[in-house]
Amino acid sequence: MNVLYINGPVQNGPFTIAERPGKAAGIRAAEALNTLLDAGPVPHLWNTVTLAGDLRHRDAPDRDTIGRQEREERAIAAKYAPGAAPAGGILTDTTPVVAALALEMTERLLREGALAVVPTAVHLCACCGHMTGAVAHAWKTCCGQPLTSSNLVSSAAA
Repeated sequence: MNVLYINGPVQNGPFTIAERPGKAAGIRAAEALNTLLDAGPVPHLWNTVTLAGDLRHRDAPDRDTIGRQEREERAIAAKYAPGAAPAGGILTDTTPVVAALALEMTERLLREGALAVVPTAVHLCACCGHMTGAVAHAWKTCCGQPLTSSNLVSSAAA
């Protein structure tokens, strides 16, 4: 039986297998395994629609001259050696075919009952307005301090 390795660990990080095997390390390991199996190149998939990406963009001094998409493209390109684009190409979660597949999968899971949408109260950072999640104490606000009742806004069910 042949196995096709398409991607690596979900977490993002530098290409270090020993200290911190992030997504870049997983993608490169998968590419090597695909080569060994003669499976051919597959696209590298990077997730760019993240809260961390929003905050990184908001905090950037050049945010008014460089758009969010360009910033993410530059960050992904920096993960590769110059001129060493993957043979299978690069996709992100904003690529139309990936977004369409995610929507199709979500709709199917909703129809099958494996996924449900449940209204719930959310916490918002009073400084930047981003959702902090159900575990509000884990959020470090953009105000530079831990989340407290003074910089937390509770919202009705979202």
